[in-house]
Amino acid sequence: MRLDELAAAVGGTVDGDPSVEISGVAGLEEAGPGEISFLSNRRYATLFRASRAGAVLVGVNEAVWGRTVVRCPDAYLAFARALSLFHPVDQAPPGVHPLAVVEGTAVGARVMAFAFIGPGATVGEGTVVQPHCYVGAGATVGRDCLLMAGSVVMEGCRVGDRSVLNPGAVIGGEGFGFVPTPEGLVKIPQTGRAVVGDDVEVGANSCVDRAALGATLVGNGSKLDNLVQVGHGAEIGEHNVLVAYSAVAGSTRTGKGVTMAARTLLLGHLDIGEGATIGAMSMVTGDVPAGARRTGVPALEHRDWLRVANATKELPALLKRVAALERRLADDGTG
Repeated sequence: MRLDELAAAVGGTVDGDPSVEISGVAGLEEAGPGEISFLSNRRYATLFRASRAGAVLVGVNEAVWGRTVVRCPDAYLAFARALSLFHPVDQAPPGVHPLAVVEGTAVGARVMAFAFIGPGATVGEGTVVQPHCYVGAGATVGRDCLLMAGSVVMEGCRVGDRSVLNPGAVIGGEGFGFVPTPEGLVKIPQTGRAVVGDDVEVGANSCVDRAALGATLVGNGSKLDNLVQVGHGAEIGEHNVLVAYSAVAGSTRTGKGVTMAARTLLLGHLDIGEGATIGAMSMVTGDVPAGARRTGVPALEHRDWLRVANATKELPALLKRVAALERRLADDGTG
């Protein structure tokens, strides 16, 4: 499409030649004269200047050095929209493959080979169920969802509208609950369910366990990366971001807009306030107020953690000074 058409579609304005023909989207290093790229981080300004891209998506105040650009309020968002234009979602017609098993209802859905929809289960219109998916008895999957190959929605669990389960994601596996006794561990029946809201994405091999009682919840708009664990009875608020290897233990609740960086852990029965941010590889052992930042093991207020981290670098020199002082005291006969 012409650059001015693309700019209108992504919410930007052309600075330069509006007639450039754009056939795709590529990175700054790989893009050619017929492709558009993007710059949303000043660290890549050198690549921007050297890029062969026919046009570049940039912020409204970006210096352009004579290049043709599309100025946007948010260049990264415009990049996502441009990708969607050139890579539209497959709109395959609904239908049930002869090698699928549908014992529930999947009217208007596309159910591919070797998928299983259990008795009493409902799959909404426009949803795609890829091969080797399992939707258990009495489960509900909303409209316009994508269940990728090998994903699972266990019995009685629910997935809202427009949600995505990546390969191997499991909604409603057994919660990890056992009573220790002298004879060994006695399993606590996990009689609840797991409920995933609308516009949620669950990454590959991530798990949202069913609750012992009630429901484990993932709020609308939340995004779970690959290999994320949500324990039984936990409540993930709306628009949370849980990056890879994050884990939320049972009965912990997070507010709206919480961000958990990679490899973070929330212990059980905690309340994490709205808008809180947990730094990478941190372990949170207590409640976190709204808007707070926590980092470290155990997690501290972020500024305190920075002071501790900086002080840690000084420990070798400090130990040498202490050892020298001890030797002087011993030499003086006062040690």
